[in-house]
Amino acid sequence: MNNNRRLVLSIFWVVLGLVLVVLSIAEVLDSSVYAGMGGALTAVGALQVIRNLRYRGNEEYREKVDTEVNDERNRFLRMKSWSWAGYIVVLVEAIGVIVAMIMGKETVQMILAYSVCLILCAYWISYLVLSRKY
Repeated sequence: MNNNRRLVLSIFWVVLGLVLVVLSIAEVLDSSVYAGMGGALTAVGALQVIRNLRYRGNEEYREKVDTEVNDERNRFLRMKSWSWAGYIVVLVEAIGVIVAMIMGKETVQMILAYSVCLILCAYWISYLVLSRKY
């Protein structure tokens, strides 16, 4: 059943993308951003539809995907990658705050500072939730 939901969701993204492209071509939507976003949604949705159909029809591919998703080593690597990505983003944004401050770009400085604050608040909240759970 979960596979059916994924297929339906993928088809939804294709349809939504096509609607955005058509509305942009018909000039109902003014910005070309909608056409680009529609094209991207269509492409991603189509690739996901192909992937879901391949998962249903090819037993070897299904076994390979299930192994990749459920393997403990892959779970550990995904979790470690997210933690490294979090550290890198926070550090790069913090350096960006200092650089923007030196350059006198107050708006950029504030946006980066708020982003760092948001990430750290999300980290703190998730830490509190997980410390109660585990």
